[in-house]
Amino acid sequence: MTQNYTHHKNRSTKQGDSLTEPRMKSLAMLLLLLVAFYPQITDASADGSRRPLDLPAGGGSDRDDDSDDPLPDNVLFFGQSFDGDAFFWVLDVSGSMASGGRIDTLKDEFIGAVNSLSSHSDFGAIAFSSNMIPFDMRCDEASPTRKAAAANWILQIQPHGATCLAPAVIEGLGTLRQSDHDDRRLILVGDGAPFCGGFAESEIAHWNILAANWDRIPIDTVFTGGDEAGLDFFQGLSNANQGRLTISQ
Repeated sequence: MTQNYTHHKNRSTKQGDSLTEPRMKSLAMLLLLLVAFYPQITDASADGSRRPLDLPAGGGSDRDDDSDDPLPDNVLFFGQSFDGDAFFWVLDVSGSMASGGRIDTLKDEFIGAVNSLSSHSDFGAIAFSSNMIPFDMRCDEASPTRKAAAANWILQIQPHGATCLAPAVIEGLGTLRQSDHDDRRLILVGDGAPFCGGFAESEIAHWNILAANWDRIPIDTVFTGGDEAGLDFFQGLSNANQGRLTISQ
């Protein structure tokens, strides 16, 4: 009896093993299907929300395009730095500028500043004494050709005449507005207060320029003279037009 029982038990075990094997295979297949259809894991942020992996922060923002825009030029002129992308110089070439080598210094400073401009900036210039002597009546690209032409233009001018300052500044403001750039500035260089047609006209010139500068373009002034009346005029003009005074002796 004992032997028969043992034999029956072994046979039952083998039969159970044969029944378990298909079940194990089915379970394995089920697990594979669960893994295949389980959602992909995403990266969780600190607040518990999820975002897809391997995507750059900001996801296609155009901000990098703005980084390609050129920065404004920084121009060194009479020892001061001037930032902008459109410059217009108004230069005194009256007879008093022959004193103390002022005209030679002005020419050197102007040529150096213009040559330092990058091609993305615009510039223009006008000289004045009893009359206006424009460069080319444009505020345009600082190309190598225009920069060379501007240097040749100023080198040909000899100091003479009176100081009819206001008309040249007003003309300069109008020409500067030709530029499409936003960061514009006008730089006035001179050695004295306005004196035109035999009349001192500082107050009239100040208010005429202020009225013409309706869009408040910065007007920087460089004073190269020594008289108090001229210094007061240049200081007052720059203060009233968001500019800065530079004194060069």
